[in-house]
Amino acid sequence: MMTVAMFFVGSSLLIKTANGVPNLDVKSTCIAAIKLAGVSGRTVESCVAGETAARKELERDWPQFPSEERNRCISTSAGSHSPSYVELLICLDMLRDSRKRQEDERAASQKKKSTSKP
Repeated sequence: MMTVAMFFVGSSLLIKTANGVPNLDVKSTCIAAIKLAGVSGRTVESCVAGETAARKELERDWPQFPSEERNRCISTSAGSHSPSYVELLICLDMLRDSRKRQEDERAASQKKKSTSKP
């Protein structure tokens, strides 16, 4: 029963969060990424700057993404142990591109059907 209650509480929080760009702790993600990669020349500050730029892009484009897609990407990208605006943006871009391609394919199919009728 507790699991069900936690699911509903978590779901309501997720839906509320999808109304705006979520607030993520990207500094800890950047620190962990730099330590893990061991890449010289890449700093926590440059990582955070990239995350900040991604957040600004998300804020600008957020209303253009359907809420189902925002919820899906928040749960996979922002809900992880290493939340990232860059990953959230990539997820939303991929879903948008997939949706657009499917729409184009449906439109082409409809057009083909209507022009093939005698």
